[in-house]
Parts: sequence; structure tokens; C-alpha cells
Amino acid sequence: MPDGPYSVVVGESRSKLWTDSRAAEAAYQNGKVQNLKTAVQELDCALLLPGQVFSFWKQIGRATEERGYVVGRMLQQGCLIPAVGGGLCQLSNALYDAALQAGCEIVERHAHSRSVPGSAAAAGRDATVAWNYVDLRFRSRVPLLIRARLTNDALLVSFCVFPGTVVAREDDRTIPENAAASDESADREVARTCATCAETACSRNESQER
Repeated sequence: MPDGPYSVVVGESRSKLWTDSRAAEAAYQNGKVQNLKTAVQELDCALLLPGQVFSFWKQIGRATEERGYVVGRMLQQGCLIPAVGGGLCQLSNALYDAALQAGCEIVERHAHSRSVPGSAAAAGRDATVAWNYVDLRFRSRVPLLIRARLTNDALLVSFCVFPGTVVAREDDRTIPENAAASDESADREVARTCATCAETACSRNESQER
């Protein structure tokens, strides 16, 4: 997916779009994909200049119905609940993964509180975001073009540079202590939806009458 002079891929993340085949989750899976399609339009071809800090929310903007976002699943207080814009963390996960590969300086990153099946959280390569106080921010030392698109079954995010550009190795990247990826995923419980949770008396249960 390299573009023009930015023909060398230095970081790339590919993740599955459809991660839950249960009929009860179909609408939320469709909503997630729609939200990713909307967000990718704001991200694709973003150019990051040396020293410039990339901010997920500054680039993507607030996820509202007026901007085309729909209901998907969002992790909140340990549960995957319905929410407008749900599913955008798959994009922030992909950006964090690609930024690490490209040797970017991680300025701000927050891990998910629980592991989401099929996500980068299982490998400790995740970055949760929540408007407008939990962000993903990173800085590049070289000119960097971000490409993002959806195929029929995957989200693909690539970081591209000019030929001959020297980028830091992933092991040399700069990550604040409170933002570092680690074995944190091993200690995280798996997030559940109402379709897999037996706590039907919970106030957030979707079957409860409002």
C-alpha cells in the first residue's frame, strides 16, 4: 500500500475484521466495521513530519452519529457494551503496533483493562482510546506517511517512508515507563459481552428492561 515517494513500508499491522461469529453479535460486528470505515477516511494518507506528535483523537475526531458512526462494542468497566463508535480501538491498536515497528517515540499509550478476544491486547500490543481524555500519541523522527484501508476481512495500517530513510529499530524505540508494552496481557481477564456473561442481574445487561 505504499504511495508515491513514500514507497518503503517500515511498520504494518493487519487485523481481522470479523472476530465474533455469533448471531447475537452480528449487528455489533457490522457496526464496528462501519465505524472503522468512517475513521479510516480521516486517517489514510496522514503525513507525519519529523518531531510532529500524532494524536489519535486530533486526527480522527469525535465519533458521533452526525459524522456517520453507529453502535458497536466498546470496552467499559470490564464489559463489552454497545456504544456509538464502538470498535475504534482496533484502529488504535493497529496504529500502536505499526508505530512500534517503525521505531516511533511513544508519547502516550494506555493498555486495555481486559483482554478482548481476537485483539492485539492478547499480545500486549494494544492501545485503548476514549474521547477525549484517553489518547494514543506518538512522534516520528523521520517523515512518515500513514496508509489505512479495509479489505473484505481485514484492517490494514501501514507506515511508509522515502527509500533510504533510516528509522530506529523497534528495540531502540522510546516508550515512557507508564506506556510500555510488557507481559501485562497475561494478568488481564477476558472481557465479556452480555451474550457470554451469566450475570443477568447486572445493571448493564442488555436484556434488562429500561
